[in-house]
Amino acid sequence: NFGIQREIARQLTLDIAYIGTKGTRLWGGIPLNTVDIFKNQFLDAFNVTRAGGNAKLFNDMLSGINIPGAGVVNGTTVSGSAALRAYTATRAFIANGSVGQLADFLNRSRNITNRGGGFVRNSGLFPENFFVLNPQFNGVMLYGSGGSSTYHSLEVQVTKSLSQGFTAQTTYTWSRSLGDNDGDFFVDYRDPGNRRLNKAVLGFHRTHAIQSNGTWELPFGPNRLFLNNAPGFVQPLVERWLLGGIFNWISGAPLNITAPIATITQPFSTTGAGAPPACTVCTPNLVGDFPKSSGQVTKVANGVIYFPGIQQITDPSIASVSPLNALNGAFSNKAIADSQGRLLLVNPAPGQIGNLGLKWVEGPPTVGFDMNLIKRVRLAETKEFEFRVDAVNVLNHPIFGNPNLNINSIGSGTGTGVGGTDTAFGRITTAGGNRRFTIGARLNF
Repeated sequence: NFGIQREIARQLTLDIAYIGTKGTRLWGGIPLNTVDIFKNQFLDAFNVTRAGGNAKLFNDMLSGINIPGAGVVNGTTVSGSAALRAYTATRAFIANGSVGQLADFLNRSRNITNRGGGFVRNSGLFPENFFVLNPQFNGVMLYGSGGSSTYHSLEVQVTKSLSQGFTAQTTYTWSRSLGDNDGDFFVDYRDPGNRRLNKAVLGFHRTHAIQSNGTWELPFGPNRLFLNNAPGFVQPLVERWLLGGIFNWISGAPLNITAPIATITQPFSTTGAGAPPACTVCTPNLVGDFPKSSGQVTKVANGVIYFPGIQQITDPSIASVSPLNALNGAFSNKAIADSQGRLLLVNPAPGQIGNLGLKWVEGPPTVGFDMNLIKRVRLAETKEFEFRVDAVNVLNHPIFGNPNLNINSIGSGTGTGVGGTDTAFGRITTAGGNRRFTIGARLNF
């Protein structure tokens, strides 16, 4: 760290500083029981099934099991692939390309077989660790100090020292925080085999911050600019008023745009077999112009949105989903397009990682302006009475919550998107920061 300070005018100083830190061997956990879909040919069988074919792997795995909605799997009249396409618990996984979620379901579910991992154990043709290294455990974590981070910042501060009853300070900070772990024990990795893909700006990163504060002793009363010669009974009423203010403007938090369909492995935050995806690091593919600066809080007729001029449409990958067993009817993936219908964001294919980087956009900034007014009355040489009014967020500016950034989230049909269709993606549903006043009194002695 280093800095310089210079007096640029009387009672006015300028400070410029660089602050940098580097963290190494940071503590964190790596999930070891992530499902494998590559080495065991499961991904190939999944894609064949999704396209309407019959995969031998599923014939062998499910042989003899009576699948609801399909019948007993025999590999001829009822194939394993057809059974999975028809089965209520698995058809959405296949339709939406969630290969990791299907693998996790088959590995742990007690459905139909009434025993954990019953689908894998059923035929005796597959080892119990067909999907995960340690199938006897629900989860296995390897804890170690393999994380790292860096922080760089430029700080510029202007200080006005006290004169004529006025003092103020304004600070601007530009910073950048990079790392592969926000400090959590449990980390969702984009690809457990390549943890470097998780390197991004950290959750606490804020690009810009402006903070300003000041106090002003109002110029009323004896030896002041106004009411200097006021009558004696007036002077205690008009003197010793102090006005203060604090202003903050801080960039929004870095956020992930997600397409949480588990195209590589099951999300670590999944709580049970068949639970809905909760992957916070599964990103979509960027196929159009969607710059990082796209976000802008915009009020519309029935709410607040963050990406004006975009719309959700059906993901074009539905073309690769077979109509057999009405599988395409279970497809629910969405894509993001601009107002002209040009694609911007789509879901990655099974076995692929979305090419959109982590923490692609920043959420709404935080703006605050607080004020206080203090009146002090001297009662004796060592005693004074103080009355004050504090106003938090005096301008009543809303502090908007983060938008919905799941491209597959379903809208409510209220007609707020382009073309009269609702766009759940980018919608802001929370806001805080109501104006608050506090009145207080105290005796100082």
